[in-house]
Amino acid sequence: MNELEQNALDFLKSNEYEKAAKLYLQLAVASPENENYLVAAANCYDALGDKKIALNLYKKALGINPLSLTALLNASTLYYELKKFDKAEILAKKVLEVKNDNFAALMNLGNVCYARSEYPEALTFYEKLYQLNPNSYNAIVNIANTCYNMSHFVRAIEFAKMAMEKRPNSVEPYIIAGNAYIELFKNDDASDLLKKAAAIAPNSDWLCNSIANLFQKMGNWKQCLHYAWRTFALKNNRITADDHINFGYLLYEAHDEKQTEIVEKYLTRWEEAFPDNPIVRHISCALRNIQEMPTSDLTYVKSLFDGFAPSFDEILRELDYVVPSLIAEFVKTSLKSKLFQKRQILDLGCGTGLCASELKKYFPNEEFYGVDVSEKMLDFAGKKNIYKELYLDDVVGFLEDTQKIYDVVIAGDVLTYLGELKTLFRFLVKTVRAKGLFCFSISKNTYNQSDYFLTPSGRFVHSIVYVRRLLKYYGFEVLKQEEHVLRREGVKNVNGYIILAQKEIEVVFE
Repeated sequence: MNELEQNALDFLKSNEYEKAAKLYLQLAVASPENENYLVAAANCYDALGDKKIALNLYKKALGINPLSLTALLNASTLYYELKKFDKAEILAKKVLEVKNDNFAALMNLGNVCYARSEYPEALTFYEKLYQLNPNSYNAIVNIANTCYNMSHFVRAIEFAKMAMEKRPNSVEPYIIAGNAYIELFKNDDASDLLKKAAAIAPNSDWLCNSIANLFQKMGNWKQCLHYAWRTFALKNNRITADDHINFGYLLYEAHDEKQTEIVEKYLTRWEEAFPDNPIVRHISCALRNIQEMPTSDLTYVKSLFDGFAPSFDEILRELDYVVPSLIAEFVKTSLKSKLFQKRQILDLGCGTGLCASELKKYFPNEEFYGVDVSEKMLDFAGKKNIYKELYLDDVVGFLEDTQKIYDVVIAGDVLTYLGELKTLFRFLVKTVRAKGLFCFSISKNTYNQSDYFLTPSGRFVHSIVYVRRLLKYYGFEVLKQEEHVLRREGVKNVNGYIILAQKEIEVVFE
């Protein structure tokens, strides 16, 4: 080891990363065939928090030696931290091509799948890690957490307890097991574990959120909202749209339980703390019965469905959601199969593709197109291989801009996020072919006689008279209309209509 290399190593050992990095770069210039100096410099810049420079140096090292496991692994980890999951996955898989049991590469792949909410795939990688090293705390706790997210609560508790034995002073397994016990309605067990977690990390926002969840299950709304609000304070500048959605949902549930005073207290705090947040504004209007919003805020809708995407299909199955099958039955009665003709079907607010999946059973040869405001919903829809094309856009904006004509347009539970429908119908009419079909659902307005009404849930309900009036005005004839229970919302049924209309006349608006 020459003097320069020794000095670099000494700086590294004393955590003087910037000085060490400069020396390693000098060594790299002197020995351009040796990738290890570039890797060492990259490690220093990574420690300094300059991930961009670190990543570029790892790439240069791979240019010298494409099979450098250290460069591949560290670059993969950096890509994961930068949320560039596809690149992280590619590099981790290259490591496994060289060494198929590399622990760090398997961990990276598991973490990438977890970040994508691909929980079964993540679990497969974490289980491989556990097989390689049954004493690995990270493998054990990741299995516990992934099982919890897959609703495998008993197994989540089993592995969480194993993790507690490995690291009694680590808060994560206590919270995971506590949350799992909450889902199993074992509140005393949950309370015991969350108390232990509080002794370890009293200022954990994850813990406060879990305690709020426990009090929610117990029906103690005062304590629930206290801890939910404390979560906001602890997260500070890390508050996400999901956090606002979840807090709004707690307020809605408390409102449903007639907790008027406590809801108003936290609504006021919420508005004062986040006066310009569109999600807060939307939910506040809904809970206060302020009918000044003609449609749902797009930020609210996007955030709502981005959060729901990984479990959307499962949640709706549990809510006895029948809209997709009903729309498919309705369309089937009027759209006869034709040989050698691919008709084009537009799925507005396609979500994960539930409506198109049902319709494709009857019309396997048609071309399906989907549009949705949630990128994560579209990711799941794309994996079903139903659609010829998917568009990331809000439905009104898409209809306004598109020049394409469709034979059929479907919209399952989409109008519930729109109040005023004139704008939608005006753009829709130019998008449907003459004699084309429009099949959709609406939730029934049982609150009052208004054309539409923003309910405390944040969704709109509509008068069937209003909808039929608009259809007629825009040149559609109603072929079929039926009232059904569309789904459950909590313990209540949501009643609504499935409507099939045909475009009879061309209406032109200046």
